[in-house]
Amino acid sequence: MYSLYEVEQILRNKQVFVCSLAFLGEGEHSEAFLVNRDIVVKLPKHRQASECLKTEMQVVKGLGKNLNVEIPSVLFQGAFFHEGEEYTFFGSRKLPGHSLNKKQFCALPKPILDKNAEIVANFLYRLHSEKNVLPIQREGDVLVHGDFSLNHLLFDQNQMVCSVLDFGDSHVGDYQEDFLYLLDEEDEEEFGADFGREVLANYKSILSCSLQGEF
Repeated sequence: MYSLYEVEQILRNKQVFVCSLAFLGEGEHSEAFLVNRDIVVKLPKHRQASECLKTEMQVVKGLGKNLNVEIPSVLFQGAFFHEGEEYTFFGSRKLPGHSLNKKQFCALPKPILDKNAEIVANFLYRLHSEKNVLPIQREGDVLVHGDFSLNHLLFDQNQMVCSVLDFGDSHVGDYQEDFLYLLDEEDEEEFGADFGREVLANYKSILSCSLQGEF
């Protein structure tokens, strides 16, 4: 959708000096570009996607340092016109870590998978416990990631989850939404339901301890 020339012009209008620029990838809502090797800029594909980026900025700003993993942080933001529409964009520091596909993930030793289940459960519990990031109107609803899938996780050199990407689908809803991919038995790109069930067991254990004032 966007040429490198268009992206460079958008950034220069925001007074971002561009030494290097490369296409990183795309999702349902946006295209991502790597600027100067350490900044990720997300540009929306359409009007609704622009609104999703606004939500993502609100969420990651609100979450701040309250999580046990790295998440995007907004370094700069702006607006531009594309094909007659005003769109929002933002830039964030490139997060540490590398991605794993399902085959690579499922091949990890069991102790590593067990530790990752703890990390993921802890992350989801902390995320779902945030009460002031987006307005929560109905009792029982929580802040959810909205698209919690394997391709939105990054792993460190020890193959532990260290970063979570893409909060563009974040909203207030049922906590179980963030377990859809985790518990999927058939998806050939996701974690595998055995891992998902371990995450859910850890999550419920943390929740139980918190209700007893032990977490």
